This record gives sequence, structure tokens and C-alpha cells, in this order.
Amino acid sequence: MTTQPIRITLQAQLLSALHIAGPGRAMALVDRPIDLDAAGFPYIPASSIRGRLRAHLERLLKAWGQPVCTPPVPAQMCPHVGVRGEEGPEQNYCLACRLFGNAWHEAALMNNDLGLVERQRYNADIVRTERMSLSIGRRLGTAQGERLFATETTVSQLGREPLCFEGTMVGLTTPAEVGWLLATVPTIRHAGGSKARGLGALQLTVTEVAWWQGNSWQPVADPNKLIEEALPYATN
Repeated sequence: MTTQPIRITLQAQLLSALHIAGPGRAMALVDRPIDLDAAGFPYIPASSIRGRLRAHLERLLKAWGQPVCTPPVPAQMCPHVGVRGEEGPEQNYCLACRLFGNAWHEAALMNNDLGLVERQRYNADIVRTERMSLSIGRRLGTAQGERLFATETTVSQLGREPLCFEGTMVGLTTPAEVGWLLATVPTIRHAGGSKARGLGALQLTVTEVAWWQGNSWQPVADPNKLIEEALPYATN
């Protein structure tokens, strides 16, 4: 199939507080601060969503009996692991490697960070909070002494409105590849760390799919049709 320029808009709506640690940021009396953008607002790094998209896509491909390699060990990834693909230069790479790349193959899709939607409505300080936690010993299942720590998180909502983050993915793909990706998006239910402590629950959705046609982006009227066309293709 011929590849076309594509733009996919993703939106993550928080169902709980979110904690994604960032490198190099220190905060007084907080052991685990979150990463912030230049304006002081929390965000969801592109790598967090990208990694989950790839992992969940690989699971979906395996469930449908499609060829997929087993990262992250390079020797177990395409093109060293034989896959069944269509004829052409991409035939030695599974769909996950074609879309997200590997050490030998450039990714077909690139995505940016998911930033806070309508941030002008918020103050950077009120969308963050802190919670205290205590480490529990695995052997006895009891609280450990001197193991009290503070974790910075986002709030899950302001008033009755949950926090929403939005970003885009752009690249060159085929309609079938986009269909597989769209089918993967709703399966992602968490991001960040401390899931066992109730953090990071979210709902990830696709708000727009647009192909570049002529000199402008043309939205797809019904993105679900791309899913319907792609998944039956898996049985061929």
C-alpha cells in the first residue's frame, strides 16, 4: 500500500492523579517531584505515550496472530527475526517496528509531548499537589521505619472537570497501519508511575485523524472505518 502523510490528535483525560518523574528537577521536602514544561505546567512526555502505544500494539498483533518481534533485545528484533510482510522494502519489519522504529529502521510516526489543554484557564500551582506514602516491607507486610516519603502529582480534576492533555502524531503511513494504531489507543489505561498506589489512570482517545491532501489537512469523517478495514485484513 502507498504511504500518505497523516496527523493523529491524541487526548488523555485523567481518571486519577498522575505522577511522571522528570530528570534533574529538585523540590524541597518532596522526594519524587514531577516533570514540568517551561511554563511550570505538568505534561505527559512523548516517550511515555509512545512506549505504551508500542507495547499495546505488539499485544494486539500477537492476539490476532500477526508477526511481531520481541524488543528490547536487538538480536530478537527485526530484521533479525523473520516476519511475514508484504513485498517491498518494509517486508522484513513487523508493524510495530515500521511505525515506531528500531535500531535499524526509522520510525514512520513521530509524536510530541501531551500538553495541558486550555492551560490559560489554570494557575500552574493549583494543578499540582503532594501526597505522603509509607513503604511496606514485602517480607512482613508491615510499615517500614523511616520510610515516609512525599510524591508530587497532578490533581485529577479541577471542580468537576478532569484534567486533559493533548498532543499529535505525524508521519507517513498506510490506512491499514493507521487502523491498527487506532484500535490500540483505547486499550491504554495508565501512564506514569505508582500505578499500584492508584496513580496514572487515564482515558486515551483519538480526537482527529487527518490526511494531507493538496495543501491542507483533511479530517477523516469516520476514523472507525479505518479500524474495520484493518483488522479483518489480519486474517488474510
